[in-house]
Amino acid sequence: MKTVKFKKQVIINVDWADKIFGAAPANEKVACVATGKDIEEVEKNIVEAIKFHIEGMKKYGEEIPEEFVGEWEPVFKLTARAQIRYSDNYITRKALAKETGIAEQQLSHYANGQRKPKPATQQKIVAGILAISKRLMFVS
Repeated sequence: MKTVKFKKQVIINVDWADKIFGAAPANEKVACVATGKDIEEVEKNIVEAIKFHIEGMKKYGEEIPEEFVGEWEPVFKLTARAQIRYSDNYITRKALAKETGIAEQQLSHYANGQRKPKPATQQKIVAGILAISKRLMFVS
């Protein structure tokens, strides 16, 4: 029987600030950040930055956090601000407001960083984006 090795999952936090996405590992022992003009670019850049940082840690004999030893895979966690800014490329805030029941102005406050939603509200935003996405899959 062949043993299946699972990759360790590494949480990467992604946020939006000043017209750009930024990302950093949740484990602050690996102190690196990356930016990108879109989600795909920031995801690529942070993975490269982490790998480069880990190699430097190995070279200088620094302790590598357990989740980065061996094979690992990134799991990207977007803030509400990043989620809304990313979805702006595909759906309107008006549509998101209608789907979630969250006022469009309130969504703008979240997107601009003027307010931070409670966890339940952030889940509602994610659910709204997913619901709109599912309905759009049936458009032909």
